[in-house]
Amino acid sequence: MIKLMVVDDERWIREGLKQTIDWGSHGIRFIGDAEDGCEALKLIDSNVPDIIISDIRMPTMDGMELIEEIERRGLDIKVIFISGFSDFVYAQKAVKLGAFDYILKPIEEKVLMEIIERCIYEILKQRELVFRLEELSGRVRESLPLARQKHLEMCLTQPMTDQDVMSTWKALRIDLNPNRLLVLSAVVHDWGERDMCERDCSLLRYALGKLMEEVFHEAGLSCAACLLQENEYADVALMISWEKETANPDREAYRCAELVIEGALEVLGIQISIGISSTGESKQLVFAFREALTNSAKYVINGPGLVYGPAGSDVGAAIGKQTVLFTAGVPSIAMKAEALDAAWMNRILHTIKLKDEGKLTDLLDQQTALIQELVKQTSALAVRCEMNMYIGALLSKWQELFLAREHAEASIVTHQQKLELYRCTLANWKNAIISAFLKRDRAPSGSGQRNTIEIALRYIHDNYHHGISLNKVAETIYMNPSYFSRVFHAEVGETLSRYLIRIRVAKAKELLEQTPLKIYEIAESVGYKDFRHFVKTFKESEGITPAQFRNYGA
Repeated sequence: MIKLMVVDDERWIREGLKQTIDWGSHGIRFIGDAEDGCEALKLIDSNVPDIIISDIRMPTMDGMELIEEIERRGLDIKVIFISGFSDFVYAQKAVKLGAFDYILKPIEEKVLMEIIERCIYEILKQRELVFRLEELSGRVRESLPLARQKHLEMCLTQPMTDQDVMSTWKALRIDLNPNRLLVLSAVVHDWGERDMCERDCSLLRYALGKLMEEVFHEAGLSCAACLLQENEYADVALMISWEKETANPDREAYRCAELVIEGALEVLGIQISIGISSTGESKQLVFAFREALTNSAKYVINGPGLVYGPAGSDVGAAIGKQTVLFTAGVPSIAMKAEALDAAWMNRILHTIKLKDEGKLTDLLDQQTALIQELVKQTSALAVRCEMNMYIGALLSKWQELFLAREHAEASIVTHQQKLELYRCTLANWKNAIISAFLKRDRAPSGSGQRNTIEIALRYIHDNYHHGISLNKVAETIYMNPSYFSRVFHAEVGETLSRYLIRIRVAKAKELLEQTPLKIYEIAESVGYKDFRHFVKTFKESEGITPAQFRNYGA
């Protein structure tokens, strides 16, 4: 409700305005009256009005002095002046100085209310604008972390001008000195004694990023972590900077990186290695990230749990390897023809099918010897790339030659085992392959089909909100989609699509009952990008729309 006050040295005018107009019917609450500006200010101190109707000429403090004091205090009050004919020019000046309007005596109620209605309209419009701005600010605050993450990813992968960096960093509150920057790359190569899914990995990356920021902040360094969810070679990048010249910023970064490695093992239960770039400026961030990524990959050759600095530096466990330039995180190296030779791959697959561990060991030893020759020619990151391309081809052929032929008894390579395959050292990668493809000690117990469905169900429950499909689930467990569909229906008793709908609708009902989220937000959170499709599916399942369900539940 709009609050109104009258200020006039003539009591009959104050009482007339107070008693003769039905303020409540206009949405106005009359909160008091005063005989001059001084008395009005005392009332304002206890209850600030939205509108003041004030005479111009009053003893002690007149209307002009009152509006000046209101302006000085920064109060947003609409002032309507009452003036006699002789004060007409005076009243016009007051409007120019900030008064909303003026009305000549004698006061006509119709004229006054027309001014009041315009005043109310302006107040309500202003309130709506403030509300919208606060709502927008809230959304900006909520989306700021995501915007920061996206921008930091761009800084690390796309060349940017100093002007773009400065303006964006200021808007996103990224407190980094663009003239003194180092980039760190952290890679997790042991996720601990736990069964990991993609969501668990994302949560651990987030926790690692926060740990890195905390350690470097305590050392007095500005920093910003960037999670590398899609990067095959690292998990978190950290940009650090400092304001004052220091004797050896590389050494301080190395010391903090060591603390991060210790903290990651003690607090998070994961083993990591960290690579550090040379010092540079914002326009060199792409190259600094490439250097840090290349350095962090040195664990492949020299072992995990260490800090690897720039080539030629004396920082920590720096190894004098050359830095390889690459695009979007993938080294530009020449592939060894022997590594992915089709005949060679078929021999590997044949020994896996026969479960001949001795023969597989011999073949992998030969493969290891080829890669060790590559170590002498290029960087550790290039070696990691070679190893991962080999593993990817092996997994692809494994699916094509075995699971596509409906061999349900074939081993399933779990997400945990894939993590180990893609992040193992060169010394351990032979054992990682043998463990993943021949040894089942980490796989769930039970029959082949039941094992497959259990893995699929865990994946579905972890990822239903991502809009997954039959093909995606089948691809994840390396099984032919049509065969997986039949096995799933036989084991679960319904199709995968019907099962997904049941999970998503159940979660949507829970959110409708327990959260104030808007229905379109709930649709997105349970995996439906098309709001109308979500409403239609929900109604087909429950017989009512999501809105009706929420209302009935209330």
